[in-house]
Amino acid sequence: MKREYTKLVFWLTLTTGVFFGAGVIVAMLHVGPYIQPSDRSGPLVDPAYTFADVVLMGVFFGIVSSVVALIILAAIVKHDKKKCATLAKRYDTELERVLFLTQSCVVHVDEGTEARELFDRTLAAVKSLGVYLKVEDEGIGCIEAYSRPFFTSRITAKIDHKPEVGWEVVAVSTPVSGLFIMDFGRNFEIVEAFSDFLTSQTGGMSKEDNPNREDA
Repeated sequence: MKREYTKLVFWLTLTTGVFFGAGVIVAMLHVGPYIQPSDRSGPLVDPAYTFADVVLMGVFFGIVSSVVALIILAAIVKHDKKKCATLAKRYDTELERVLFLTQSCVVHVDEGTEARELFDRTLAAVKSLGVYLKVEDEGIGCIEAYSRPFFTSRITAKIDHKPEVGWEVVAVSTPVSGLFIMDFGRNFEIVEAFSDFLTSQTGGMSKEDNPNREDA
């Protein structure tokens, strides 16, 4: 999935509306006990408020909460875009690639490398990312892990032997939830760090690849 800032604007607007509604509800709960019921000589607590007071208080709280939410979310979006642009420049790649939430890389290793040695070095490359390991299956050549400290990304590494190219290691880093629409370039950083580490350890050749280039 690729982040699209036009969609982010839509979600910002929707979120602002939600916070506005929440502000109205909070205000009504806050002043509600002070309203004087028709069947009582006085309000539940003093001083008394009219229905118009409740409406005005709700609008005030709603506007304040929505403006605060919009400012915070706009700052987050700006930071995400700036971080992705910085990563694209650092790794000399297209910004369009960095903007994808699911990232992958391929590392080719010479035929002469032993399977056990390659698995150990691939495992070391995954561990170098500072992750929580979940699966270490040498039999099928698969490693699965989650990023620290909040399990926001799932990292998988698969080792295959292809007669025409030798050993091929494919690593994929993707958000654990489809609700994530920003990652501040974290998944891109993960696969680049994995590729650099494994290439330096095995003398392999890395190749950028991203099979998930469909727009969200």
